[in-house]
Formats: sequence, structure tokens, C-alpha cells
Amino acid sequence: MRATLKSARLTLRPLAASDEGAWLAAFNDFSQARWLSAPPFPYTPADFAAFLAAAPGRALWVIEDAQGPCGSVALNPHLGYWVLPRAQGRGYATEAARAVLAAHFAQPEAGPVRSGYFEGNAASARVLARLGFSETARGPEPCRPRGHDLPHVSMSLTRDAWALANPFTLATPRLTLSPVTEADAPAIRRIVTDPRVGTMLFAFSATLTEAEALAFAQSWRWQGTPPFRLALRRDGAFIGAIGLKSLDDPEIYYFLASDMHGQGLMSEALPAFIAAVSERFALTRLTARVFIDNPASARLLAQNGFRSGVIIPVTSPARAAPSPARIYTRL
Repeated sequence: MRATLKSARLTLRPLAASDEGAWLAAFNDFSQARWLSAPPFPYTPADFAAFLAAAPGRALWVIEDAQGPCGSVALNPHLGYWVLPRAQGRGYATEAARAVLAAHFAQPEAGPVRSGYFEGNAASARVLARLGFSETARGPEPCRPRGHDLPHVSMSLTRDAWALANPFTLATPRLTLSPVTEADAPAIRRIVTDPRVGTMLFAFSATLTEAEALAFAQSWRWQGTPPFRLALRRDGAFIGAIGLKSLDDPEIYYFLASDMHGQGLMSEALPAFIAAVSERFALTRLTARVFIDNPASARLLAQNGFRSGVIIPVTSPARAAPSPARIYTRL
């Protein structure tokens, strides 16, 4: 995963020697250390030096807000975190852990994540529940600061549970972008069987059935990593979609209902989507295909930093024969 991650309020960065003060303050405060399993108590500068020396081999980040370092989150592969008292009660642990988990599940091969908490640590229990974790076992686990075993709740987070608890949503001035659902199938069918829309797309027949529209919605649902499509919703109504094919082949797709054309809605949605997927999945490249008789889409891509490339013949179920389409790339 990336060495540095960012969220709305936080920067997650590698551990540095300058973080010694934060570590000593956290782990020498018994009210905080008593909920942790690994650090010794009391915690000395020598303990931090040994920890710092081993840090490069760990998936560990310092949580930093506008005032400086205020905690840590790690995934080794057990998810662990702590936040200094000055920053507690602000949702930092959830925000930081969510950024790490998003980066983890952005990897197609990523497996479930384990975590847990000692019984009585209600704050940690709430964080893990918000993230989508579910209980797997209970039993004694060692607590080094207290010097003995404590009752412990073990938890696990699967990709499906992560996606359900943390849907990919965006908001623009006039639109909400949220995961496509089965309930969107009738609107999908209505929009893409309109020749003004369907003939510019690559996936839909002019005679698309309700069952096929439902299968499309199911296959492109949000699961924590591409492929997925987000619905474009205006005042709650489905008016189009935008999505990403895969991380290895990061092609974007989009469509908008014909009665919404000419209002700048896709010009509003596309840059927000590009920024979000580029950050969430660490993408350095995006591609798109556009039929050459679709100049509006070509202009939209150009306005968002895509460069035109080669022209290739592309087959569409809504066209009688292969038609020329241009490849666009954004680096």
C-alpha cells in the first residue's frame, strides 16, 4: 500500500524519529495503554527506538491532524489504532482506519482483515462496528501493559461487509453519486434503449430486456473494488451512471439520460469521479473510448485532461456494424 494516505481531515504518513514524544505520551498514559496489547508499560525512549527501527517493515502510519501527530493506525495484518486524548471523540480513529481499509480493499487480491478489542473498550467497539467488522470469537488475550490476559472480542471484516458498511458515494452541487442497485434496473433500461443514448454506448442492445438490465445492475454493484458503477441521482431519481472497469485496465464508462443533456451535469460528475477514484485506488492513468460521431463526449474528456489517441473499430449491440471509436488517455 501507499506510504502516505489522506482523508478529509488527516494525513497518514510513515513513522519518524520526531514522533517519539507522541509515542511516549500515549503509552505512558495508563488510561490509554491499558486497552492496548503490545506496548510495554512504562514506555521508554529505548522502546521507541526499537519500534522505529522495525517500522519500515510494517504497514503502519502516523495519524496527523492540523496540530501534528495524534495517533497511529497499523495493518499487520491485524488492524490496530490509537489516538491521543487531545484528539479523541472527533472520529479520527474511524476516519484513519477507513482510509487504510479502503487502500487495502482497493487491491483485488486483498483478503479479510482481523481486529478486536478488550471487553470494556466501548469506544473501540463502536469504531469497528462502524467500519463493518463482525464478531468471530471471545476469549482471553494477553495485555502487556497490564501484565495478564484479559477478556477479548475478536472481529473480522470481509470485502463484502466492507463494501456494505462503506459505500462509495460522492456529492456535487446538483448530483449524488452512489452505488447502482437492483432498483435502478428499470431506469437503466429506459435510458440505454433510447437511441440518442444507446447508440453511443458499447454494452447495450436496443432491445435490452428487464432481466438483462437487472443483471447489469447486479454485475456492476459496489463491492469495494472495480468493476463498479455509481448511479447519478438528481433529486433522488436515477438519471445516468459512471463507472470504472478495473485497476489493471482503468477504463471509465458513463451515460446520461437524453432529457438531461445540455445542462452540464456530466461535466459536474466526471471531474468529481476522476478525483475520487484516482485518490482511492492510487490511479495514475485512466482511459475511455468514444465513438467518433459523439463529439460532445470527446469535448468532455478533453476538458478533463484526456488526450486523444488511436482510432479503432468497436462493436456495439446498438449498432449494426463495428464503428470507429477513439481511445482517450489521462495520465
